[in-house]
Amino acid sequence: MTLMSSSSENLKRTAQEQFDRQATHYDTQWNSWSAHTLRWMVERAECAPADIVLDIATGTGFTALEFAGLVKSVTAVDVSSGMLDQARRRAEDMGVRNVDFAVAPAEKLPFGDESFDIVTCRIAAHHFLNVADFVAESARVLRPGGRFLLVDTTVPDDDSRASAWQNAVEAARDPSHVENLSPLSWRRLVDSAGLTVVEATDAGEGIDVPLDDWIAKAGCSPEQAAEVRRRFAEAPGRAREAFRIRTAPDGAIVFTWRRLLLKAIRYNK
Repeated sequence: MTLMSSSSENLKRTAQEQFDRQATHYDTQWNSWSAHTLRWMVERAECAPADIVLDIATGTGFTALEFAGLVKSVTAVDVSSGMLDQARRRAEDMGVRNVDFAVAPAEKLPFGDESFDIVTCRIAAHHFLNVADFVAESARVLRPGGRFLLVDTTVPDDDSRASAWQNAVEAARDPSHVENLSPLSWRRLVDSAGLTVVEATDAGEGIDVPLDDWIAKAGCSPEQAAEVRRRFAEAPGRAREAFRIRTAPDGAIVFTWRRLLLKAIRYNK
């Protein structure tokens, strides 16, 4: 095994362990931070009753279960069996019967070509080992006319120092983090996969997050938490501006979690 493949395997295992650990307390706060992105996806998906949906990196199933009521069926995949257990329980509690769950990586989907009408992925791609493979696989399994809907955390297009700071902080907080890409990088990846971007925005799509809550959600060790707080205290001016790092009236540190919302379509070639 090469050093590179060994490193990739370690990152994959780290992601599985991280999200298995988060699974039981991931739901409520994460959903409150991300609810409007789900509404955006549903509005842009143009669902039809006969549609078949694939939700990649489903986590505890919020996206998959929201789409289930609008389409024929949903397949939800994730690398974390712990997350999928939570998703299955939620589906059972809601009486949802048209969602199937499976363990699978985003970069190597176990489905045939042109199997789905819609592919979704929400607030997860920054954990993927190879986002180019993820986008290529998403394009492969989409039928002609199919819609690809992506939401993920993002960094500025034109500020490498702020972007490097943000990715370093994410990795210090959560070792399963790989990289937040800029909107322009995402556009290029999607275009290279043969999909056509019809909408993409990161303007006004951030959400204010208290630093302490963000740290707690990841289950940081005391050492990790101290490192993240240090990096915030020493953040360069461009990062403070790009991510609106400030002190709230109650003394809490707050920042803006920037996100990209993107829709693309697989047209006939």
